[in-house]
Amino acid sequence: MQQKFERPKEIKQVSDVVWEIPPSYKKGMLVPARIYATKKLLAEMDDGVFNQVTNVACLPGIQKYAFCMPDGHFAM
Repeated sequence: MQQKFERPKEIKQVSDVVWEIPPSYKKGMLVPARIYATKKLLAEMDDGVFNQVTNVACLPGIQKYAFCMPDGHFAM
């Protein structure tokens, strides 16, 4: 059975191709999560991508941002 993830409502557009999820989105996030994608690519990303990049933002020692590139995908 696949796990269901939700797309963050807190995501904000930083530029034409940069989107940011603030550290307040998930307990334990140490930095914002940034996704590099067009609006179309962002809309087509699996919801699990958002879970993965915000999990990376929780890793000890991370600095400045957690990044997800335009080819971000989720597979279990």
